[in-house]
Amino acid sequence: MGSYTVLQWATFFMLYCIFGWCYECTYCSVKSGHLQNRGFCHGPWIPIYGVGSCLLVLLTHGHEENLLYLFCVGFIGGTCLELVTGVTMNKLFHMRWWDYSQNPLNFHGYICVPASIGWGCAAIFLMRILHPRISAIPADWSYITFVIINTMFYTLFVEDVILSTIGALELKERVARLAANSEEIQNLRKSIAEVYERLADARAELELSAEEFRTVQKTEGNVAAAKFMASTVKDSTLAVAGTVKDSTLAVADSVKSSVSAMASSVGGALSFPPTRKLRDLEANRERLEERLALLEDGGNEHSGKMPWWIKTMLRNNPEAVSEDAGFNDLKTAALKPLHEKKQNESSLGGKA
Repeated sequence: MGSYTVLQWATFFMLYCIFGWCYECTYCSVKSGHLQNRGFCHGPWIPIYGVGSCLLVLLTHGHEENLLYLFCVGFIGGTCLELVTGVTMNKLFHMRWWDYSQNPLNFHGYICVPASIGWGCAAIFLMRILHPRISAIPADWSYITFVIINTMFYTLFVEDVILSTIGALELKERVARLAANSEEIQNLRKSIAEVYERLADARAELELSAEEFRTVQKTEGNVAAAKFMASTVKDSTLAVAGTVKDSTLAVADSVKSSVSAMASSVGGALSFPPTRKLRDLEANRERLEERLALLEDGGNEHSGKMPWWIKTMLRNNPEAVSEDAGFNDLKTAALKPLHEKKQNESSLGGKA
């Protein structure tokens, strides 16, 4: 392993994971116009950069002055590493964290010639400029310092990798459930649209009845208004009940009698209450929308809605792609708050 110890290699790997994360986040944040926490993990490290950098140091040690050799190793090594990593992660998680499909001379979106040229140039920069400074950082560390720092970083790193792997596997399951529930989702959206139409009609009817109620109250007093209210409640109850005529009629008459009796002792102003029909429609709307939100998150009664770590994984990698049906819908659901925030900021900026 060259002139470096195992502890030094462990430190190099972690430092290059962190520097790779800094590069990815900076580049993608500038490109997108907003901050991004890129990578498979949630913490400030991207493992592929640590692996690639350590392999580069190992393969080019002693050849730092040969620029063509450095470029070729970076070009070929970076391309192979991207291809193997991309294919492996796609097989495991049915998701690609990067996509070169829109770039020229690409291979299934995993690799492309412009990116490979970039890896070759990055290899020269790393070995001639960056690594001499990186290798100088732990050069004078004591054994205890190595142990403490590496233990701290690797504990967090391993936990992050495990949790991110679990999250990626759960994401794959949610994509499959979302695709399986596509028909129910479409039916729910239609049902919700119908409920909103019925709500609009019910509110219009309620407003008309309320206007009539205020007219009766103003011209004939509270007692007459209360009787009018009771009659309206009875009619609404009958309309909601449908075919259950006898029992519903009894309930409506009871409600009417109760309101009429209450009206006799009323001294102040009455307000027209919402009808049972309107309350039932609102409750039905809430129930349907909760079910739709659950299914759109790829969830079910056991898994619940999409947890924050899966949403974060999708938000951190908005350019991620998958061949699985439903993935784009799930990503849209995760990115929806960001898009709404951006739209609000744009509208506020326009008003200013």
